[in-house]
Amino acid sequence: MPEPLKRKKKDGTSYERPPEIEAWLKKLETVDVAERLRQFATLSRKSIGYVPSEALVYFLRRAWADGMQGDFEKIFRILMKRIEQSLCSAISDSRMTGARGIREEIMDRFAERIAKDCKGRTGLLDFYEIRFDKAFAAFRTSALRQIGPTVVDTMPLGTDEDDGLEISAEVEAAAADFLGGDPEKFDDPAFRLELTAAIDCLPDDQKQIIGLLLQGFQIDSKDKNIMTIARILQCDERTVRNRRDRACKALKAILQEESAQ
Repeated sequence: MPEPLKRKKKDGTSYERPPEIEAWLKKLETVDVAERLRQFATLSRKSIGYVPSEALVYFLRRAWADGMQGDFEKIFRILMKRIEQSLCSAISDSRMTGARGIREEIMDRFAERIAKDCKGRTGLLDFYEIRFDKAFAAFRTSALRQIGPTVVDTMPLGTDEDDGLEISAEVEAAAADFLGGDPEKFDDPAFRLELTAAIDCLPDDQKQIIGLLLQGFQIDSKDKNIMTIARILQCDERTVRNRRDRACKALKAILQEESAQ
């Protein structure tokens, strides 16, 4: 039986993995290590037998706890390969200056997180066994806020996964916030394309603000270690908010006009 998660909710109950992840863990526990590693090595989500990353995190942690250093290193390399693949899509060289260095920094920080979990920071990776993509998207956004890109273009509304356009969690939250729209709209690929086209119609200064908001950057912060929009653009908070408000007003007008046609 898979070991339960250790992290607790505010009410004192333990977090639980989704039923489909528990089913994967039980299934993988019935095969030998070599077969398990073979299945883990499949990188494409479209491939038959693709194992969700939540399961990789579980067996990575278990290998460390059981003292299986060789298995740990093999799973670690596979997981980091998946992360690298994801980052190449979200932080591409064509959209961001210094993208490679930023990707490497984020990977280093995630590897450090794994190391801390192994050394006793119990529960540090629990969320990654529940919803890996959402947990890593939040981790990536947090790292980007601190690192800050040299040049930022508008971030795509989705990630270029093998199985098509998949909207990322932080982009959906940001877009829902500044548009004040129904989150279910983002399930419609046509709407996402309309929104992308509308952003492209904005003046450069407004487009830049929206691009940064969609990447998860906050407008301003008292913490000097956090990279904010105001610091990236080297202007005051009021200027950023004014540009954002003008951009939001323009986007709403464009989208309403498109809907009316």
